Amino acid sequence: MKKKSLLIVSFILLFALLQAKDLKYAIKDIPQALKENAHTVMRLNQMEVEIKSEKLVVVTITEVRTILNKNGHYDSFFREMYSPMNKIIWIKGKLFDESGKQIKSYFSDDVKDFCYRDGFSLYQDNRVKMIDPEYANYPFTVEYTYQMEMKQSLFLPSWSHSPENTSFEISSYTLKVPPGYNFRYKEYNLSKPVVKSTVDGKEIYSWSLNNLKARVDEPLSSIKTPDFPLVRVAPNNFMLGETKGSAESWKQLGMWATTLITDKDKLPDATIAKVKELTTNCKTDIEKVKVIYEFMQQKTRYVNIAIGIGGWQPFDASTVDKNSYGDCKALSNYTHALLNAVGVKSFYTLVKAGSEADDIDESFPSSQFNHAFVCVPVEKDTIWLECTSQRLPCCFNSDFTDDRNVLIIDGENSRLVHTRIYPATENCTNRTSNILLKDETSGEATVKTQYIGLAYGDMSRILYVDDADKKKHITQGIELPSFTLNNFSFIENRSKTPSLNENLNMSITNYIHKLSGEILLLPLNFMNKLTSIPEKVRNRKTEMCIRRSEQENDTVVYQLPYDYKIVELPTNQNITSKFGKYTASVTKKENIITYNRHFELNKGTYPAEDYADFRDFLEQVSTADEVVANLKKQ
Repeated sequence: MKKKSLLIVSFILLFALLQAKDLKYAIKDIPQALKENAHTVMRLNQMEVEIKSEKLVVVTITEVRTILNKNGHYDSFFREMYSPMNKIIWIKGKLFDESGKQIKSYFSDDVKDFCYRDGFSLYQDNRVKMIDPEYANYPFTVEYTYQMEMKQSLFLPSWSHSPENTSFEISSYTLKVPPGYNFRYKEYNLSKPVVKSTVDGKEIYSWSLNNLKARVDEPLSSIKTPDFPLVRVAPNNFMLGETKGSAESWKQLGMWATTLITDKDKLPDATIAKVKELTTNCKTDIEKVKVIYEFMQQKTRYVNIAIGIGGWQPFDASTVDKNSYGDCKALSNYTHALLNAVGVKSFYTLVKAGSEADDIDESFPSSQFNHAFVCVPVEKDTIWLECTSQRLPCCFNSDFTDDRNVLIIDGENSRLVHTRIYPATENCTNRTSNILLKDETSGEATVKTQYIGLAYGDMSRILYVDDADKKKHITQGIELPSFTLNNFSFIENRSKTPSLNENLNMSITNYIHKLSGEILLLPLNFMNKLTSIPEKVRNRKTEMCIRRSEQENDTVVYQLPYDYKIVELPTNQNITSKFGKYTASVTKKENIITYNRHFELNKGTYPAEDYADFRDFLEQVSTADEVVANLKKQ
């Protein structure tokens, strides 16, 4: 009996031991440092890329993600886009509970497959495979392993650790290439460089890191260089579809892109005759550009179509002319063809677009672009045409493509150039407010605001909504104790540096504050107080970037009731910093107070240690914006 008991105990211990060995990814095993600021811990991030030829690349990825809380729940899903050019061969998935015990496996029946919808594409061949673990008992862990076959080698996977609030326990990237295969790589923020070896006649490049803490995006981060570990890989020679090219230099990449648009600028004779007729009376190339651009805007609309190499190659100009629609590539190529028809030289141009887009890495030639537009060199100037917009004024490229390097596509003359930098005077808001105060509680205000350049770009969308939405947008932007918007109007100036004039008429109440006794406080900054200051960051690690210069000019004129006496006015303010400047002055004449304010920010990149000084500058401005005049009712 005793031997039988011992046998049972031994069996239980052995079973428990085997169970313990099967447990994986227990939450308790995660180092505490990796949980700080993290919603997700990447327990394993393993990527293997094998370049078999210029036309075939096989990518195998294993990701084990521990979801710590609901903020990381999005990471529990498997989502991967694919197309005929980039196929997903197989997927495996597993789910583990907090203890690391596997509680579910995912097979082909669990994979949802649907068409990728971006909201603006008429048709494309991109699809998405997705697994929803349908589990939310935090914390838990998912494991996904999948393999892709890429029938192109222009876009090689990078090894990135960019997600915010995600830490990495083990991360590795292995690149296998045939002997003598020529490619380039660039390392950013790595503590250990690449390890090279040769296995079975293949050249192996390996990168790895362990225990990378979760990063938190810092306000006003630099757009120049990544602030996280990253390896970029680019081919010297590649294939995309049936096309061959080189990315060894920007010139060579541009030469390949030139082949994609060669002979695609042919237009119907009737269209050529039409645009020549439209530009007959134009005296300069700039006038011709304006006529052609507005013709293109009125005739076409933006619709994305991305099928196969069509994601990179535009439709020919005659097709766009016939259908009256196209994507950024097709509309840019069409505009280029129209300009050519009237004798104006222009260039199809690639750009990494977006108001907050990072700079491309000029030192690492590769396909870093997401958009196409048109460059028109004219005498003593360069015009940039955004061809996907039916609304932008001619020659105004806005913050979507301003101040960045772009690739001019011009055969052997292909090259990087820089787009227009808007100075503060072309990213400017000028406002004049006239306030008639009837008594302590009520008054009337007339406010005229001019939004210039990039400021116009931010406001111009209001022109294309109905009056109810206009009124809603205006009232939501006004920070006054109590007011009624009586009427409003807008006047647009569609020049190279466009502007929008906004005219408002308001009734205001309770604007004057009564202090104890007989003293009344009149806030002098009527509608433009600085209230948005970026949060404090202790031990900031990344450099700070003010992306664009900007300027605000305010004049506020208060007409007081005849029985009000001005007791005291604030002193003039003058705050100067390398980040910008601020001035404010107050004058009086009889029962009229005039308040003038100027605030300007300087574009630039500043070291991390300057961030505290920048916040201090903004806080000084915010405090100065709260100035009041002391009044007394006689």
